[in-house]
Amino acid sequence: MFSNTCAMTLAQKSDRILAKTRGLSGATPNATQLIEELRWVLEENRREVERIRADCDEARKMYCRAMAENGQESEEREIAEDLDWDCFEQEGLS
Repeated sequence: MFSNTCAMTLAQKSDRILAKTRGLSGATPNATQLIEELRWVLEENRREVERIRADCDEARKMYCRAMAENGQESEEREIAEDLDWDCFEQEGLS
């Protein structure tokens, strides 16, 4: 699975290739179209990775909260830290 950084780098590279291709007099419309489609697919994949990551973080938070409520640990963030999860980082809780 690509990280956001990796996906963004691939998207930026495809943009650069697309820009160069458009500037070439001998570039075929098919090549330009394929590169545009690649850029679109990469962007869609990046959004899907973000969505899946958010879903995983939410599921992990739910688990940690349930464990904390059942007295397994004193705080939900401690459970996440013990499991090496960063699901609370965006909220500034870890």
